Amino acid sequence: MTARAQELSVSLSDNISTIQRFLETNKLPSLSIEQDVPFQYQANPDFTRPRDAAVLACKELLSLLTGAFGTLTSQTTAENANTQAICRFKIAESFPDKQESATFDEIADRCGLPEPEVRRIIRASLPSYIFREKSRGTVTHTAASRLLATFPLMRQWIETTGAEIHPAALKVADAIEKWPGSEEPNHTGYNIANNTTDNAFIHMSKQPGRAEKFAAAMTLFSNGPGYAPTHLVDNYPWDRHSSGTIVDVGGSHGEYSIPIAQKFSSIQRVIVQDLPHVIEQAGATAPADLQDRVTFMAHDFFQPQPVKGADVYLLRWILHDWPDTYATRILCGLVPALEKSSKVVIHEYIVPEPGQTPTVQDQTLRIFDTSMRALTNGKEREARDWKKLFAEADDRFKIEEMWTPERSSLGIIVVGWDASAV
Repeated sequence: MTARAQELSVSLSDNISTIQRFLETNKLPSLSIEQDVPFQYQANPDFTRPRDAAVLACKELLSLLTGAFGTLTSQTTAENANTQAICRFKIAESFPDKQESATFDEIADRCGLPEPEVRRIIRASLPSYIFREKSRGTVTHTAASRLLATFPLMRQWIETTGAEIHPAALKVADAIEKWPGSEEPNHTGYNIANNTTDNAFIHMSKQPGRAEKFAAAMTLFSNGPGYAPTHLVDNYPWDRHSSGTIVDVGGSHGEYSIPIAQKFSSIQRVIVQDLPHVIEQAGATAPADLQDRVTFMAHDFFQPQPVKGADVYLLRWILHDWPDTYATRILCGLVPALEKSSKVVIHEYIVPEPGQTPTVQDQTLRIFDTSMRALTNGKEREARDWKKLFAEADDRFKIEEMWTPERSSLGIIVVGWDASAV
């Protein structure tokens, strides 16, 4: 049996050839992103039929290549609206036990929605490869719908994206117009969408469970390809800090520093710092066999760092939450604690220049950048942005290495401290 991906590639090739013959027959230039097909030809069935078939082949092939994770995390706002409904009303979980297929009536009975509503939501999701309707009225799981049914974190991500990120992103242009050039974290699309003067994190924290739900949803990418702790654990020489101390600044529950402590038993102390309400919950998460080496400390990273002379101050996905003005303050907060042997290790995106990375990856990076701008005026930074940020914070910071390990989505930036500089 021919693999589906091969069938799609053949279909794509055949339809592109048909389109090219149409263009040549009508003395039109080849398809190009610089020049569109003239409007009067775009309604011609000899063009639209192969074009639509090619587009559908591209969409399905993209879904196959990126998998269920990529399919669900790259949705448009309209797609997300239907997927939110699937999550909210537990439609993907409402199949009879251990069955891969169910009728609309069976799903409706289990999720509590009227059958016409269930049918409408599911059929709106079919073009996004969430469910399949192989025979009239009978729905079958796809990899994406099965992931929604079995992976609660993905459901949280979908709902949080729809509730927090998309409304804020749609107001970015309004925020730019209202506060031109602002680097304040409360001059954002989120502020306009939520009618608040608080920054996003403070505003969420005032509503029980909202900040926790947002934080939990963001951990989805720790489970996704390219974001797992192993990329940080295996690609920095932690063993050079034997008998030393690592401070995980803004480290939440230690999802990244605890694996470092587990692999490198010679590291004497790992201190996970975060705000008091986070630390209250995080203290019980360290494995019993690490409790003599891993501790939790309440600390606001805008204040001076209280742990002096640590070997490494780790900031993982912290600075992208903040505009340069505030990211600089976070780095300046480290200065009183630094010694000549101290390293600052940043684990974040190092956004490549356009054309230096595959388009799909570049699109993901730009989506993240827009999302951070929408929420807090934060940003994903290119190499030159990182250099500028450290130079503005203190010219004694010296970037020693900056690279993105193979198969990792996030880069590693190693920064030394020139204690002799004045």
